[in-house]
Amino acid sequence: MSVRIISRYLSVLLIFLSSAGAQVWHNHPELEWQTFESEHFLVHYHQGAERSAREALVAAENAFGPITRLYHYEPSSKTHVIIKDVDDVSNGVAYFYDNKIEIWARPLDYDLRGSHRWIQGVITHEFVHIIQMGASMKFTRRMPGMYLQGVGYEDERRDDVLYGYPNVLVSYAYPGVSVPPWFAEGVAQYMYAGANYDYWDTHRDMLLRERVLNGNLLSLPAMNSFGKRGIGNESVYNQGFAFVIYLADRFGSEVLSAVADDLAAPLSISVSRALKRATGADGNQLYREWQAELEDRYTREMARVKRNEVKGEIIINTGTASVHPVWHPTAGRFAYLSNGESDYFGQTALYIHDFETGKSEKISAHATSAPCWSADGATLYYTARGKPDKTGARWLDLYAYDLDSEKEERLTYGQRATSPVILSGDTSIAYLTVHDGTSNVMLYSLTDGSVAGLTQLTHGEYLYSLTWDPAGWRLITDATYNHGRELLQIDIDNGTIAPYKPAVPASGADNREPFRTGDGLLVSSNASGVFNLQKMGDDGTVDYVTNVTGGAFMPSANSAGQILYSLFEDGAYKIALLAEPPALADSVVGIAPDHYHGRPLSDQLEPDTTVVGKPYVEAVSRPFLIPRLMIDYGTIKPGFYFYATEVLDKLLMFGGASVNSIFDTDYFLLFEFAKLKPTLYAEIYAISRHIKQEFVYFTREGKEDLRFNLFQAVVGGRAPWKSQKFWLEVVHSRFRTALTQEIEDFTGEASFEYYVGTSLNLRWNYNQIPPQYCGNMFPSKGFSLSSDISLERNNLVAGFDLNEDFGTYGPVFDANNTVRVVLNLQKNFTLHHERKIGVAVESDLGWLSNGKIDDFFYFFGGGPPGLRGLTYYDTTAQGTNLAILTTTARVPVLLEKNIPLGQLIVQNASIGVILQAGDAFNGAWLGHRYKSSGGLELRLSGRSFYVFPFALSYEINRLLSTGFKDYRHSVTLLFDF
Repeated sequence: MSVRIISRYLSVLLIFLSSAGAQVWHNHPELEWQTFESEHFLVHYHQGAERSAREALVAAENAFGPITRLYHYEPSSKTHVIIKDVDDVSNGVAYFYDNKIEIWARPLDYDLRGSHRWIQGVITHEFVHIIQMGASMKFTRRMPGMYLQGVGYEDERRDDVLYGYPNVLVSYAYPGVSVPPWFAEGVAQYMYAGANYDYWDTHRDMLLRERVLNGNLLSLPAMNSFGKRGIGNESVYNQGFAFVIYLADRFGSEVLSAVADDLAAPLSISVSRALKRATGADGNQLYREWQAELEDRYTREMARVKRNEVKGEIIINTGTASVHPVWHPTAGRFAYLSNGESDYFGQTALYIHDFETGKSEKISAHATSAPCWSADGATLYYTARGKPDKTGARWLDLYAYDLDSEKEERLTYGQRATSPVILSGDTSIAYLTVHDGTSNVMLYSLTDGSVAGLTQLTHGEYLYSLTWDPAGWRLITDATYNHGRELLQIDIDNGTIAPYKPAVPASGADNREPFRTGDGLLVSSNASGVFNLQKMGDDGTVDYVTNVTGGAFMPSANSAGQILYSLFEDGAYKIALLAEPPALADSVVGIAPDHYHGRPLSDQLEPDTTVVGKPYVEAVSRPFLIPRLMIDYGTIKPGFYFYATEVLDKLLMFGGASVNSIFDTDYFLLFEFAKLKPTLYAEIYAISRHIKQEFVYFTREGKEDLRFNLFQAVVGGRAPWKSQKFWLEVVHSRFRTALTQEIEDFTGEASFEYYVGTSLNLRWNYNQIPPQYCGNMFPSKGFSLSSDISLERNNLVAGFDLNEDFGTYGPVFDANNTVRVVLNLQKNFTLHHERKIGVAVESDLGWLSNGKIDDFFYFFGGGPPGLRGLTYYDTTAQGTNLAILTTTARVPVLLEKNIPLGQLIVQNASIGVILQAGDAFNGAWLGHRYKSSGGLELRLSGRSFYVFPFALSYEINRLLSTGFKDYRHSVTLLFDF
């Protein structure tokens, strides 16, 4: 059996396990962890995150009773809550099988969501996931699902291997939870009757209203899955929340637990049928009735607005997030952020738009918050996410772009900066920073680069934007204490914070994104039920200047009184211009004056300051078991996977076993130790195979049983450095064979090792492929580089001879030592961004330093990893050198669709043309006659059982260079391409 067959087989195994989770690269050994414990929770936090952890403990205990009573389910052990503040991200994740929640302490600041106190809302949301998903589990908490897997092989093989190379790979999961994301996220946003930590606010109403009014409400099948561009995934959240509210209002909140109970049945895989059993009407009927109610409501509410609409002229209408326009101080141009060249909402770049030319120029590819100009307009200041620091954290920092030199300069490091604003005289920049969930204002000196704190907030207050008021020598900001935003003023001399004056007349309204003009303040206000721009004069007058069906945000005015702002309309933020802003009467704007006046809000939860933290004690989960049934080389091979993890992901054990009816076995065991830098790992693999065959020795007939036992152990470490990844590992392999022969009454046995090898491997990867919709299915941007350098000591059996020292007859080994080098380059090109038409070019180069090495160790140039018009073991494509160039052009035929097909939701399909040139060979690189191959590729992707991705691929290829007529086929059904 070839030395490479075990690694190939293990590659197949790891593909099967690709859904187990991504590797954690930044393990933060510098953090010191503590634990708060209560009746039902263990809250773990590191230094610098104590305040958020205290609030999380109170929020979790506050939510426990109402949520567990609603779903009639309690976890079997205390729920772990992990509070992190190691990156400038805002997120919460519930690992319901692990009974674990992870929360990032930085509050959410997202243009598609309203503003609510972060910890109390996100903790309650994620704990609903723990309970609702627990109530929906089909099996025990220790069995997350089951797998059906299969492998097929090419017919052609070498004499010294048992099977050809795999050309059919199937891995399909039956999950232990089958809950569509609209329902899972909808009930988590709903929380429970009376909970108001996050509610149906003006932003959520805006997203839903615009979809309804423009006729693009997500269908129920579209709501049943994630995997969308733009605001698509957020719309699944949003519509799910609205639909759940509709169901709870109509049938009572008990309907939510009834649906969860139904979905827990082992064969229940349809939420529509679960709804019918819970309500008497199936999901499609309920959806149609809900849709009709929405259309009637929003048509009535917006009739007056449409008659009196004022939105100005749309200037920028690209992408889904054109935001934060800021006028140049003197010229007819403005800076803004936009995701026009990207698939996802948050992937914004910084642009300057010139009114004279009508064109926009990209300045920076990674800006994240509103920019500001220097007084002379020669420099733009903004914030962006920098490269990882030595701990792996990526912080938001201040940057400057000089328009004359066209150079970008990073001004700060690790300041976690947002919303810069230049102060009078161009001597300082004020900006916001956040630590442990609390914002403060900082001042950066443009003279000497020093940083000083201005405010001293400590209780979870979150500030969003800043504007400078030179007349009052103050900063004006919008802040969240509990719900919504209120306007505050900050004295620049002493940091004193007070409510903005003159006072805002609309009590209970959300007033945000202030911009100071010469005689007042421009703000975005939801007082009418729709976010519109208001001009708040210094004399106390308040006038609307827009009246839109979606929302008006982020105003900026020039000296002539013209207003730029970001208009949300038909599912996207656009830049609009009000050349002559009007003064509109309250009676014609929005739904109704003071629409949200006096709205009841939940009380703010106060952190528990009495609980005492204790040093964190490692907690490793009990093993999780995943049964699997595999069809391999025509045999049925039952088995299982298992894994166990430590709560902070500092330890991992992952393994599996399988056996078939002829007692061929597969075993593997993987360990990870992530307490140090680098992360250390160890892997053990053991595979046994055997064949029985008959032979004739002279005139006598015989039988033989040939057995192979392959063992491999890997010990290594991995670590990132900036944007690169490195692995260093030692691999030791031992392959053994045993032969039993029977000739009439004579039986003979022999057993010996035929290969022993050890290699030292250094692997490197530099990936600059940005996140993109279906990026693995039809990549169209970025590039990646990788290398694998191995120092191999290989001992391969060369024959048998008498050992004179011991008087035994045994194998004789030849040394086949070599250096093995493999390089890979992938570059992707975009031909059409919206339609996702792209070309991927990939090159693979390999070299062995030992030109006389046994062909047991050669590169093989055919099959799926090489020239696909050849089989893997084709004798015309093997040698000490490898060069393969692959070009694939892909055209989507289905893009972002949602076609239900049984338990599947088909979303994307593409057809591709594959052209290849290359070979595996001995001798000189130049002058070699390389082969060529061509083929077609069909791909299909979507979701299975709502939650699992599926990726189906079929290829047909043939060799072109020799006119070879045989076609090679390959099929994969996995979780990704």
